[in-house]
Amino acid sequence: MILENCEPKRVFHHFEAISQIPRGSGNEKAVSDFIADFAGGLGLKYVQDDSHNLIIYKPGTSGYENSEPIILQGHLDMVCEKNADTIHDFLKDPIKLYVDGDYLKAKGTTLGADNGIAVAFCMALLEESTIAHPPLEIVLTSDEEAGMTGAFNLDGNLLKGRRMINLDSGSVGTFTAGSAAASTVEFEIPTMTQSGKGLEAYTVTVKGLQGGHSGGDIKLERGNAIRILGSMLNAMDKAALVYLVDIQGGMKVNAIPREASATIAIEPESKATIEEAFRAHVAKQALFFRVADPDISITMEPTHAVDEVLDFESGAGLIWSLLLLPNGVQTMSRDIEGLVSASCNIGVIETLDESIKVSCMPRGASAEYIQQTEDKINALAQITEAEVMFAHRSPAWAFNPDSPILKKVASYYKEIHGDEPKIVAMHGGLECGIFAEKLPGLDIVAMGPNMYDLHTPQERLSISSTEVIWKLLCGVLGEMK
Repeated sequence: MILENCEPKRVFHHFEAISQIPRGSGNEKAVSDFIADFAGGLGLKYVQDDSHNLIIYKPGTSGYENSEPIILQGHLDMVCEKNADTIHDFLKDPIKLYVDGDYLKAKGTTLGADNGIAVAFCMALLEESTIAHPPLEIVLTSDEEAGMTGAFNLDGNLLKGRRMINLDSGSVGTFTAGSAAASTVEFEIPTMTQSGKGLEAYTVTVKGLQGGHSGGDIKLERGNAIRILGSMLNAMDKAALVYLVDIQGGMKVNAIPREASATIAIEPESKATIEEAFRAHVAKQALFFRVADPDISITMEPTHAVDEVLDFESGAGLIWSLLLLPNGVQTMSRDIEGLVSASCNIGVIETLDESIKVSCMPRGASAEYIQQTEDKINALAQITEAEVMFAHRSPAWAFNPDSPILKKVASYYKEIHGDEPKIVAMHGGLECGIFAEKLPGLDIVAMGPNMYDLHTPQERLSISSTEVIWKLLCGVLGEMK
């Protein structure tokens, strides 16, 4: 076992076990079955639905049998991102874990601590017999990262609890009391082709960016590889005519894309002009991102001859769209310092047979903020004749600093650690808003250990903070008789 010396031992034992099971969004059946078998082996009642959600019931310990149940909630799936030079099949390969000082990391891929550490906490609690707690309703949802469809499909009538601890947010000393709404947008630009005979073809690549979580990291203003690539194409096209052949970039709509590339074709006589424009704009981008993304790399390399290219109107529509689609922070909160109120992430771009599809994720502190961003996208679609589909809408979890369960957790933390905890709302999306709609009167707090660079291969989990949160969770449960 790689993590056998990490504390708390049983938490990391379970995390290592589920890391052997591929569990990207939409591929949770195997891990759901694994945990269902685990619960059944402990003699616990559970419900596993058609979406592979799990609800596991554990009776209260002695003296807590008649206490109000506590819901503990996390999600089964993980974002599957890897470095371009990493050979890894997320449908069959285990995550390759390693320990680096206080951090748990993965070799060349996302770690899956988001939200596998919540699953591991819950599994350790289910088997533990020495921790006092009320009746537990463990809820592990599917497909959170791709649209929260598991939470949407969950039958709320299966839950009696009206107090919930979400384990998908926060850090040591920070507790979350609200989260953003989100939607997924597919923006599809129709394309036509023409002959590419006599043109010289090149591949333009943007890479070396840090990327990150499209909610939690959006305010860091890191480079978006797709947006930067659109800017490069525009700069070259202004110097001389550039024909687009194909374009692709990003892996997940909720991850800031780290890499993107396009195949272009140009007239041989315009090569020097375009190369000059390319070099000039590369220098501008390197200067602009010198702090947020110092390792940015933009290259233009010759490639094989092409038979067809997109016509002028198709290429122009694509460039306009990449320049004008909302991306990054749109509005900052007037109520909470440092909190983003509205943003949009251009997450994935792909070339299809007769179109180019761009997938975006708007987020907002309320439905009104989401609507403002969607209106901008709709307006652009009218100009470019693109087709737009809005899907996977998730509600906001309204910020509630007066939540009783929040006050209980924060008070216990201060009693144990001595310092005043921080109460925040987050711009990332949590399933808490969906649960609040399903279970009227639900009182929620979210917490978790220190994790960094989520949704990227640089994702890492602090081992020491995991132990702090485990002890906090166990202690708080004992206070909720």
